[in-house]
Amino acid sequence: MRKWITLLLCLPWLQPQAQPAPDKPSSSLLWKISGKGMMQPSFLYGTMHLLCEKDFSFPASVTTALQASQQLYLEINMDDSLMLQQMQQLLLMPEGYSLKKLFKPADYQKLNDYCKKEVGLDMAMFDRMKPMALTSLLTIKLFLFCNEPFSVENELLKIAREQQKSIAGLETLQDQVAVFDSIPDKDEAAMLVEMLDHVAEERAQFDTMLNAYKKQDIQQLYTLTQSSKDIGPFQDILLDQRNARWIPIITQQIQATPSFFAFGAGHLGGPNGVIALLRKEGYNVEAVR
Repeated sequence: MRKWITLLLCLPWLQPQAQPAPDKPSSSLLWKISGKGMMQPSFLYGTMHLLCEKDFSFPASVTTALQASQQLYLEINMDDSLMLQQMQQLLLMPEGYSLKKLFKPADYQKLNDYCKKEVGLDMAMFDRMKPMALTSLLTIKLFLFCNEPFSVENELLKIAREQQKSIAGLETLQDQVAVFDSIPDKDEAAMLVEMLDHVAEERAQFDTMLNAYKKQDIQQLYTLTQSSKDIGPFQDILLDQRNARWIPIITQQIQATPSFFAFGAGHLGGPNGVIALLRKEGYNVEAVR
C-alpha cells in the first residue's frame, strides 16, 4: 500500500461517563456522537476522497444525518473560493528547485514517458512543483478508470449549500500541505517510482481498499493503512497527529450545535482514530447501520 492511501483515503471536560460495550469498528462509515450534555447528536462520516461515480452512493442515513445537522465540517473548507489559487501557490517551489534532481536519470525518463503517454503532459511542467502534485495526478490515472473522478466531499458540499448550512474545515489548506511537506521529497520521489514499477500490485491493493470501503469496514481500512510499508513510518504525522488536533475542534462544535464531520475513512478506526479518541473524552459514539 503506498502514498495514494492518504490521497484517497488521513480540553477541560467532565470525567468520562460509563460506556456501553463498543460497536465493532467495522460496522459503518456513519457514526452518531451523543452524551456529555449534548442536546442533539452530531455525526462522523468516513469518505474516500475520489471515486468513480459507479462506485459511489449515499445511504439514506447519511443524507438524513446531514439534514439534521446545522453545519458541515470537512478536512478543509472546500467552500473557499480562493482554495485553488492557494493550492497552486503552496505546491510551487522557489526558483532553483528542480523535481528532476530527485530522480535517477532512468527513473525520471520512465516517469516522463508515462506522463506523456497517459496524461499528455511533459514532466518539465512539474519541475518546480512539489512531488505531491505529480503523485495526485498519477494516482487518478493509475487507479480510477473513469473520465471524471467523483468527489464525495463535493457531493456533501453541494447538499450543504442547498440546505444553507455553514461550512468549515478541521484544518487549513496550509496545514494539510505542511503534513506532506514533512515527508522528505526524496522519499516521495521514491514512492512515485515504486508505484510505476508495481502497477499491477498497486491496482490489486487499491481494489482491496475500495471493496473494504464499499463494505463500510473501517477496521480493514485502518489495517490496510497501518500495514503499508511506505505509509507506516509516517502514520503518526499523516493520521494520528491530525486526529488528535481535530478532537478539540470536534468537541467544541458538538457542544455548541449539531454538526456533521466528513473526512477520510482511514481516520475513523484504530486506537488513535477519531472514534476511539472521542470515546476517551467520554462521548458515546455509535455506528449508524
